[in-house]
Amino acid sequence: MTRWIDVAADLVLGATCPGCDDPGWGTCRRCRAELGSATAFTVARALPGFPVATTGGVYEGSVRSLVAAHKERGARHAGPLLGSLLAAAVALQEGSGPLTLVPVPSTPTAVRRRGYDSVQLIASDAARRLRATGRPVVVSRALRHVRRLEDQAGLDTAARWENLRGALAARPVHGDVLVVDDVCTTGATLTEACRALLEAGAGECRAATVSATLLRRAL
Repeated sequence: MTRWIDVAADLVLGATCPGCDDPGWGTCRRCRAELGSATAFTVARALPGFPVATTGGVYEGSVRSLVAAHKERGARHAGPLLGSLLAAAVALQEGSGPLTLVPVPSTPTAVRRRGYDSVQLIASDAARRLRATGRPVVVSRALRHVRRLEDQAGLDTAARWENLRGALAARPVHGDVLVVDDVCTTGATLTEACRALLEAGAGECRAATVSATLLRRAL
C-alpha cells in the first residue's frame, strides 16, 4: 500500500525523496537507513587557525543530497535527520558541561530566497536532541556577515580562504563556543568563524558539522 501511495504522490504532485529522488513523501526508508549508519569522526585540516572539529558523517550519497535539498530546495523536513548527524558530531567532542552552539549564518540573500536559515534550523534540532540527553545546550546567533562573498563553487583552498577572510564578525561572547555548519570542505569557513568569535571574546572555539568531505591529503 505504501508503495502505491508513493507512486501516486510522484504522479500527482511530483513528490520525491530529497535524498535519492525516488517517488514518495519525505525521506525514504533507504536514505534514512544510510544516514542512521553514518559514523561521526574527527576532521583534520592543515589550515592555520583551523579548530578542533568533528563531523557526523561523510559528505557523499544521501547525506550530500539531503544537505543540498535542505539548503537549496526547501526540503525543511530533512532538518531533523541532519540535526541527528550534527548532534552526533557535537557528542563526539570532549567535555560534558554546558555548550553554546554558534551556527555559521546563511547570507541575507540566501535567507530571503529560501525563507529560512538552514544551519540555524539544523543547530536548533541538534540542541533539542542534546538537551534530551541531559546536556545543557543553547544556540546563539553570534555571527553575522559583514561583506559580500564571491561564489565559493570552483574555488581552491587558497581562494576560498581569501574570499572568506574578514567576511564574518561576532557580537561580544564569553566562555567556550562551538561553531556548527552543514559541511566542512576546505575548512576555511570554520576557521574564519572561529577567528571572529575569538576576537569577540570567546574563551575557546571548536567546531562540529553535519558532514565533511574526505580529502586525499590534509589541506
